[in-house]
Amino acid sequence: MTDEDIWYFRHNGFYRLPQRLPEGLVARLNEETTRQIASMQEPVVWEDDGPRGRPEHVRRLSKILQRSGGFLEAAQHETLLDALAGVLGPNIELMTNKHNHLMVRPPASAPVFWHAGEETWDPVLITALVYLEESTLDNGCIRLVPGSHQRPFAWPRRPGKDFYGSPLYDRSVPIPMPAGGVLLFNDCCFHGAEENRTDGSRRSMTLGYRAHDSHDVGKEDPEKILVRGERVYPGHESPYPGPA
Repeated sequence: MTDEDIWYFRHNGFYRLPQRLPEGLVARLNEETTRQIASMQEPVVWEDDGPRGRPEHVRRLSKILQRSGGFLEAAQHETLLDALAGVLGPNIELMTNKHNHLMVRPPASAPVFWHAGEETWDPVLITALVYLEESTLDNGCIRLVPGSHQRPFAWPRRPGKDFYGSPLYDRSVPIPMPAGGVLLFNDCCFHGAEENRTDGSRRSMTLGYRAHDSHDVGKEDPEKILVRGERVYPGHESPYPGPA
């Protein structure tokens, strides 16, 4: 990321990578996704208006990093980590207890209602959407509210299920993405997605990253995978930190 890209991300809260993941990797991920959908291996989230137990009604596959090495390979791809380093620094952790799922969004999939992440994440949590299929206006591409991660006022994290009637809809921008594309955004940005009005699915991986927290340097935490850099405790200038 250039200095301009970093400024754009911090000001607006999102950034669309100009590079795509390799076509071969995306093809392998789609093949694995098809197998996972067919197996219906839990944990799975179903479309609300469809019967459970049928592959065509799978809305989301959860815990994808534990399902297949291919998903972890994509999560650690240099294209993705190089961009993340621009905003998170050299030491990057991948969260397995936050996000870590794949949205299938089958035909007629219901909207993803407006929501935003925890405002208390420290260090900041960055969401990465890795698109396995093209995301368009017709199949329900994501909509983001630029700058909403910097809001100085209180707002419910999940303000309700009136997707189109919410003031967030008028303030949002749609972000179509190609297959293999990657979108990064601050998890505190309000976002949602319209229903899928096509005959195809709209697959995308949802991953969460943060900068290494030096307070965790002595812990082996399976919920955080160090994917770049190292865990370093910087220490203090004084052996007795506090007021001089």
